[in-house]
Amino acid sequence: MSRRRPPPREAMATSLRTRLFVMIVLPLVVVAVLASVVRFVQAREISTALYDETLKVVAHAIAREVVLTQGDVLADALLDSLVGATGDPIFYRVAAADGRFVAGYSDAPVDPLPADLPGGQAVFFDASYLGDPVRVVVQREFIADPVFDGWTTVQVWQTVRQRERLSLLMLTQAGQMLALMLLAAGLLVWFGINRGLAPLDGLRGAVALRSPDELHPIRRPVPPEVAPLVRTINSLFARLRGELERRDAFIGNAAHQLRNPVAAIQAQAEAALEARDPADRAARLTDLTAAARRLSRMSRQLLNFDIASAAPLRAQRIDLGDLVADVARRHVPRALAAGVEVGFDAPDHALEVQGNRVLLEEAVDNLIDNALKYGSPGGGAVHLRLTRAGDEAWLEVSDSGPGIAPVDAESAFERFVRLDGDGAEGCGLGLPIVRAIAQGHGGQAELLEVEKGCTLRLRLPLDLQALPALAAQ
Repeated sequence: MSRRRPPPREAMATSLRTRLFVMIVLPLVVVAVLASVVRFVQAREISTALYDETLKVVAHAIAREVVLTQGDVLADALLDSLVGATGDPIFYRVAAADGRFVAGYSDAPVDPLPADLPGGQAVFFDASYLGDPVRVVVQREFIADPVFDGWTTVQVWQTVRQRERLSLLMLTQAGQMLALMLLAAGLLVWFGINRGLAPLDGLRGAVALRSPDELHPIRRPVPPEVAPLVRTINSLFARLRGELERRDAFIGNAAHQLRNPVAAIQAQAEAALEARDPADRAARLTDLTAAARRLSRMSRQLLNFDIASAAPLRAQRIDLGDLVADVARRHVPRALAAGVEVGFDAPDHALEVQGNRVLLEEAVDNLIDNALKYGSPGGGAVHLRLTRAGDEAWLEVSDSGPGIAPVDAESAFERFVRLDGDGAEGCGLGLPIVRAIAQGHGGQAELLEVEKGCTLRLRLPLDLQALPALAAQ
């Protein structure tokens, strides 16, 4: 059974508009809910205070009416008037100073009342009457009357339906107002987000309309918050443009430089096929082999130059002294065969750098090869000297040959430049490779002015963290 693959991360990501909208509106919704709760509590308090005050007035009216009627039941007209004014059924109970029941309903919610009930003050509390919640007011009034001589207690209670309706009405009105405000705020926020993100839409459209060959920087005015993104995109465009230019240069160089060697190999192969004399055929094949070697070296040098032009990969800590010694040993048989003496001076302590070992070996190899090929064609000496100069390691390769004129010092590091009268075959990429590798490692390659021969210097920054004992020197 095959398992479903999860959707790509891009499909799962929420749009920026939606995220901004939710992040802005959601707090407003939370505040609105909290405001509704507070409003409901306030509405209940207002409703309670309003109806309590009305209930207190009703208690006064009932007390006066009972006194005037000498304990008779309230008239239906008065009771209906009071109910109509408050909206809920009203119940009452009047007791004389001695606790004797005078008028009203005998089954009051609280009976008997506490003896310490304060006189002249209204006391409110919630209770239950016939299964319904009610609000009760109790007050004691001093009445000088033959029937009610002393503190007369009046207890009035009323159901709370109308109170709850008023609270819910106030809550509903507040909720409707908050909902309208949230709707208006949501529309305004959505409009504002769209207006605020309009520069991003314009930027997206400008990038989408570009062809693969258009890698020039984006010049559109953007808000300050988007400027770092545009700078990053422009930096990416610059790197891509540089990489494409480097690739185009490599392809052009390879096509230009390999055309003649390939044509020469083809001509020599055809000549070898047409040769009838074995000696002539052997000579043709020898020339063909030499041409193939030159083509192989040129191809390798082209690839090495292309690799050296890019940033060094997989940097590691390298002891430059050991690296130079290893590369120099590989050239000893060739130097002995040519009658060239090779010397190497290095400090006692290690000089460590951070870099790509393969590329650094290629740079040192090209320096030594250049010295053996051009600086010691008929014997002589090649001397390698490794020293520390400040925060750099210097490798100087000197030979005893004809040298390079100061006017040609920079030309020697240009691609495919072969100085006149060098007397050796080459493709003009050795020193450019050395400089490209040095610059890729944060260093430099340069030609020194000397009285005799040629001296090339490779400068590389030291890894000072690896040399704590030497950092203060």
